[in-house]
Amino acid sequence: MQAEIVIISNAPGELAAWVRPVVSELGRCDPQLRLTIALVPCPYASGREAETLRSWNSDLTVWTPQQTLRYLLMGKAPEGYRAGRIGVVLFLGGDQLFGVLLARRLGFPLLVYTETVGRWASFVDRFLLSDRTSYLAMRGRRVPPAKVILVGNLMVDSVKLRRTPHETRQGLGLAADTMVIGLLPGSKPFKVLYVTPFLLRVAELLYSQDSSLQFILQQSPFTTIAQLERAISDPRYATATGGTTGRMQLEGNQLWIVTPKGCAVRIIPPEYQYDGMAVADLALTVPGTNTAELAILGVPQVVVLPLNKPEEIPLEGIIGQLGSLPLVGPWLKRQVIAYLVRHVGLVALPNRRLGRMATPELIGVLSPEEVACRAAELLQDDFRRRQIKLELLQAMGYPGAASAIADVVGEVLAGYGVDLPSEVVRRSRDASG
Repeated sequence: MQAEIVIISNAPGELAAWVRPVVSELGRCDPQLRLTIALVPCPYASGREAETLRSWNSDLTVWTPQQTLRYLLMGKAPEGYRAGRIGVVLFLGGDQLFGVLLARRLGFPLLVYTETVGRWASFVDRFLLSDRTSYLAMRGRRVPPAKVILVGNLMVDSVKLRRTPHETRQGLGLAADTMVIGLLPGSKPFKVLYVTPFLLRVAELLYSQDSSLQFILQQSPFTTIAQLERAISDPRYATATGGTTGRMQLEGNQLWIVTPKGCAVRIIPPEYQYDGMAVADLALTVPGTNTAELAILGVPQVVVLPLNKPEEIPLEGIIGQLGSLPLVGPWLKRQVIAYLVRHVGLVALPNRRLGRMATPELIGVLSPEEVACRAAELLQDDFRRRQIKLELLQAMGYPGAASAIADVVGEVLAGYGVDLPSEVVRRSRDASG
């Protein structure tokens, strides 16, 4: 009997860092598994999630957020879909309530992967935890031990899966003997629009101090060149953050951004995502999955959260809806975001895991000059960068989470009488024995 795995996820970071390694591992263990990705609404979505998922694996069935909501609320399945008799719902991003609703609609057990604290415990078959902190938090909530499993950090698997170990600076069209600064504006549309000009201005300031520096900008798989071009060509976005504009320039098969003061930034395409990150001596990035991926690769980073235009930041839930109201909406969002910043603590994922600021963070109304000054200090301090690298490498854990999740999936399906022709069940039985 063919088993079905329905994976719930939402935004670019979760799809790249969580869904991709799990889909790869499940497909490797049993190519006959029927895999469906049910996307759910997310204010940070790029709009290219479904397209990107299908490019990974043509055998994947992908539901848009609208199709998922229609099925959850009205029971109307996407055209051509018929639920299997046996399966598992695997939550890998979004609001955990979506997982509860979909599992109940399908009649499948629910597995929830989380880096924080799981909810709706009475409806969840297993919680799959990323680290000891989240594991202890769940045990502290008196969730039965059989429901709580420490599997590890999926982001580590994601980086290991897609990293090309032999790729070098020369292979990316960069000089081997001068320092490389990586610019990572993120993948969420509002970050691309507002942060890209900001980081370009930081690069321009660093370039004015040392013209030998090399700059690369990592294009996310969820960001199009058209989005980048819009971000650097419309002066409104540069003005909002004190950034700078730029123009695209094609040289051979390499695409560059050139600023008005002559700073050239090489755009690294998505297929070299982790290779581009890994060759950087220092990265300038925003909070998010990027910070964890850079940490896994041991790249020192300055994490910036410019709040020069807080009313443009999307928010979830009722606050997000109220923030869209005319006149009062922008003011309300500014107040809410100011409150959140005062109480959020550390924003970089490796810093949060370590419980201290191992790599620098700059938050608030920022100027490019302020960020460039901090970056320049690190570029001149080899010892400090090595120290940060070692701390970051320790922060994110070890690979193996995707394999552990596949073990749990196999164990749950075996309990429902499904005999998978794969090593998943064998590993599960060996572990339980």
